[in-house]
Parts: sequence; C-alpha cells; structure tokens
Amino acid sequence: MRQADATTIEMRDLYENAPCGYHSVRPDGTIARMNRTELGWLGYSRGEVVGKRRYAQAVSGRCRNEYLRAFERLHAGGESIEIETELQRKDGSTFDALLRVSALRDGDGGLSGTRASVVDITARKRAENEAHLYAARLRAISQRVVEIQEIERRRLSAELHDRIGQDLATINLNLHIIRDQLQPPQLDRVASRLDDSIGLVENTVETMRDVAGALRPLMLDDYGLAVTLRAHAEQFSGRTGIRTVVQARDPVLRMSQAVEVTLFRIAQEALTNVLKHSQADAVRISLEVGRDEVCLTIADNGCGFDAQALRGHPGESLGLLIMEERLRAIGGALRIDSRRGAGTRLVATVWRQ
Repeated sequence: MRQADATTIEMRDLYENAPCGYHSVRPDGTIARMNRTELGWLGYSRGEVVGKRRYAQAVSGRCRNEYLRAFERLHAGGESIEIETELQRKDGSTFDALLRVSALRDGDGGLSGTRASVVDITARKRAENEAHLYAARLRAISQRVVEIQEIERRRLSAELHDRIGQDLATINLNLHIIRDQLQPPQLDRVASRLDDSIGLVENTVETMRDVAGALRPLMLDDYGLAVTLRAHAEQFSGRTGIRTVVQARDPVLRMSQAVEVTLFRIAQEALTNVLKHSQADAVRISLEVGRDEVCLTIADNGCGFDAQALRGHPGESLGLLIMEERLRAIGGALRIDSRRGAGTRLVATVWRQ
C-alpha cells in the first residue's frame, strides 16, 4: 500500500513539475485540470482556472478562432490535433506555444474531454523570425549586388560598343585605305601583313561584339526579351552547332527591366550549362507572357542528370543556386525536371504584380 502511495505521489510530482505544461479540458472547453508548470506560465492559481475558465480564454484574441476551429475537429471525430498558437498570461502578455491535444472518448465514442501537452516555443519562434529577417536582408543585399553588377555590365558593354568598337572600325578603314593607296612593289612587300592586320581587326571586332553582348545586350533595353533571346540563340547555334529554337509570341508585352534582365541571365546560364554538360544537339526556348505570370522554359535533348543528387553538392550546383536566388529576388521560382538519359527542362516563373 505504501509503495502504491509512493508511486502515486511520484507520478503526481512528475505531472505537476514537468518541463512542459499539461491540462485536461471538458467537452464544453472548461479547464478540468492544469499542472503547476502551465499555471506558472500563465500566471494563474489553480483556483482561478479549474472549473471556472475555458481554455480558449487562455489563447490570445488573434489566435482564438483558429484554436476553436481546431477544437471543433475533435468534436467532429478527430483523435488529435497539433497547433502552434499564442497564449495570453494573466497580466496580458503573450508567449508562443505548441499544443498537442488528444481526444478522450466515452463508451459510445462521444467526446468526453481532451488532454493536452503545451510547450513554450517562444525562443524557437524568435530564432525563426530572426532567421527570416536575416534571410530577407541577405536577399535585399544580393539583389542590390545584382543591380550594381548589371549597371556596371551595361556601362562596360556600351563602352566597348561605342568607343572601342568605333576605334576598331576606324583602324580597319585606315588599313583598307593604306592597302588601296599602295602600289607595287611597296604593296607586294606588305600586302600579306596588311591582310593579316585587317583580318585581326575584324576578328577583334567580332570578339568585342560577343563580349559586349555577353555583358549586356543593348537590344535588351531597346527591343525587349523575345528579340534578344532570338539573337542570343542564333549566336549560340552558330558558335556551338547546337540547334536552338526560340518560341515566343511577337511582339511580346514588355516586362520590367528587372524581370527581363533576370530571365535573360537565366537563359544565358542555362545555355552555358547545355554546352558544358548536356551533350545535347538541340535546345528549345519558349517565352510565355500571361496576365498573371511570365514563364521562360529551356529544354534540351541531352544526357540529363539527377537533380536531387546535385542539390546535395552545393559546390557543383552553384549555377542553379544563383538562378534560384535571382528569381526569388524578383518574386519568382525555378523548377528543374531532369533525369539521366532524358534531357533537362528548366522552367523559370515570375508572377506579375
């Protein structure tokens, strides 16, 4: 008998002083029992709540309806619920809590009450909120870095096109004039060198145009994304031999500069990946501009890859992470469908505000 009494006392002590809150509630929501831990959190004495207050009154006003809806699920036959909510102390202050509530049933299956455990998750929620805040700050910084980078790329592209391009064109013209004005035997001695120089200047002009276009295609600002994608695809096909087709309604409704630049950069990165990794001989790019969203799809017929496995190696998937971050900064998302031997399909979606 003494051993049974000791066990009962020990169990009661464990219940009352557990590191989490415990309470039982009657079918009408009135508190039937509450341990010392939860009473201490809420700031009430046992006599103030047991049999006198409904547990819903301990839930803050802004969360109460959600709690009551969850409680109704138990009345409707549910066995248990788990809900994150906000509890209100006697002094009016609040704290975040996780409630795990189990239904108690009578012989007929009706609800005879509930039993719940309560965990104070204030520290966890504070840490989550701080993490979200830091993530938002990092995204803002990342977006600003991208904006500055694009401004610098645009400046360099214009500098190459307007100044260096013009200088090279002048040099090329002067070389042609010199060649035309020279007569044998002087021309015979320098003709091959002049021809080499003219060819070198022309090749340099083409290289300069490629570099300027990679930095920032001027036509992106003047004519928009669809035209720029077609030009870039044609250039990519000519350089690599990979057949690249662009499907886009023409004319396409202009989007914001941030959206157009981001989607063009994603297309650039995707085509670079096709060339490096896919072993594809054909790529299809489609641009769909709707009222609510813009979708850019790049699909190839290459070897494909295990997208999930690649995400487990951040160093190898840096390009994909950069694409995702660029899209997230403008309210978009990236989806990649790929498997070995079945090609790769990349879909960048931006929701229009």
